[in-house]
Amino acid sequence: MVTVDELIVRCCEDDPKAKDEFVDRYCGLIYSAVMRVAAGRIPNDPILSVEDIVQDVFLRLFRDDARLLRSYNPQRAAMTTWLTVVARSTTLDSLRKRRLATVPLDPAEHAAPVAEVEKGPATVLVPRDLLSARQMLVLHLLFDREMDVVAAAKLLAVKPQSIRSTKHKAISRLREFFGVMSGPGCPEGDAPAGPRV
Repeated sequence: MVTVDELIVRCCEDDPKAKDEFVDRYCGLIYSAVMRVAAGRIPNDPILSVEDIVQDVFLRLFRDDARLLRSYNPQRAAMTTWLTVVARSTTLDSLRKRRLATVPLDPAEHAAPVAEVEKGPATVLVPRDLLSARQMLVLHLLFDREMDVVAAAKLLAVKPQSIRSTKHKAISRLREFFGVMSGPGCPEGDAPAGPRV
């Protein structure tokens, strides 16, 4: 297994495989840290989700030639502790921005017609431990944000094949759990029509 120091060096050299491994290794930790801070503050928020914040944490770590990741000092803290602090800070920033962007509305003035609300896609509640945080993030980008594979790969600084593979594994787990079989109306690698994850 690659050491933390080696992994950081390779990430800072813009190695896509190293970034992919970094995300795989720490996605669960960051997801948990974000959940602890955001729990109860963003329930069913259509604008901000835990997956969005997890994505922001990784973007913050890798942007500007991995400037933040380069600032990690193993003499001051363990990587897990440091990443927890970064995740907490990013979450609090996101929640503050969300509060500032919110404008109180008069419910009578801005109520959406019932017919429009009912037309939206159904929401599927996925058990917390069924998919990994990385799988949830990839499905969120592909289906909720309607990004294509190449755009999602670029955003997460990985190869498109990594996104396709993660998506395939996640869809397979969901099909197995919900008892949905692939068939003519459900091509391999695509989500069943209707519910969005």
